[in-house]
Amino acid sequence: MSKIAIVGKKDVYLGFKAVGVTVHDAQTPQAAEQAVLDLASQGFSIIFLQEGLARELGALLERFRKQPTPAIVMIPDNMGSLGIARERIRRLVERAVGIDILSRGER
Repeated sequence: MSKIAIVGKKDVYLGFKAVGVTVHDAQTPQAAEQAVLDLASQGFSIIFLQEGLARELGALLERFRKQPTPAIVMIPDNMGSLGIARERIRRLVERAVGIDILSRGER
């Protein structure tokens, strides 16, 4: 069975904790990075990461992007989405199909 965790601030992870997901409180990007590294070394398959913390962890996200696990999934916090996850998906799709099919006429 896959192990799932979430890394973020309390307001983001409380709902996940209620359904049995392993939680790591992280108030800073540095704490989030350490938590992700720890969880990855413990064999977690999916790590949800608060988008606001992820914005400063580009090198870490790139490192794990090239590996099958853990899948690092960014989620918005109570302030809403920063668009980081959407942009990442857009770039992946563009690379896969050779054209940006997800833009909204933003050119």
